[in-house]
Amino acid sequence: MTDQHTGPTGDWHQLKPDTTHAVKGVLNLLEKDDSEADAQNLLDAYLYAKRLLAESMQALVRTTLPAECDTFRDLRAQLAARIAEEYTERIPARYLTVPYGSRTHEELFSMLLRRLGQPVSAALLRVVTRDSVHTERRTRELRELGLDIVTGHESGSDVYTLRSLELDTSLIPTIITNNLRDKKASESEKKAAKAVLSE
Repeated sequence: MTDQHTGPTGDWHQLKPDTTHAVKGVLNLLEKDDSEADAQNLLDAYLYAKRLLAESMQALVRTTLPAECDTFRDLRAQLAARIAEEYTERIPARYLTVPYGSRTHEELFSMLLRRLGQPVSAALLRVVTRDSVHTERRTRELRELGLDIVTGHESGSDVYTLRSLELDTSLIPTIITNNLRDKKASESEKKAAKAVLSE
């Protein structure tokens, strides 16, 4: 049994009182007459409450997600095996790694997996990353692994749908090409790898 004082549950219980207080502070300022309200105080209170709300809601969402997503890890392992099978001994091993394995990627995938086949709003995904402006980029990176994620619009909002758990292995050359760039391969390594990938 998970200790409610550790992990996301503990974070949620720890953050909730301060968040409640911060939100009440904003409400109190909003309820004042315009003549009494100080715009700077209201903005400061709002920004403080916004930060606490983002942290609290992230903790709350994390209480519903698994500590580890076996499906995500298994798909990455399948991809790694396929890359190794096709390119080991032909391209240096350091360029054959599977990227995008951070906890953020895993949590975003878990949110999409929980609603497999159904659209998930970008706004909900941003809760997982504490309103990070890079949330959509992290989600698109999952698609770069060959995951069957499509984007769309519903009710004026961006949505992402994980349609299946089938990997598109045709993206493997792109993964390796990106690794060559990210790991600053020499020109000779890039040329040799490009020749292999174009076969």
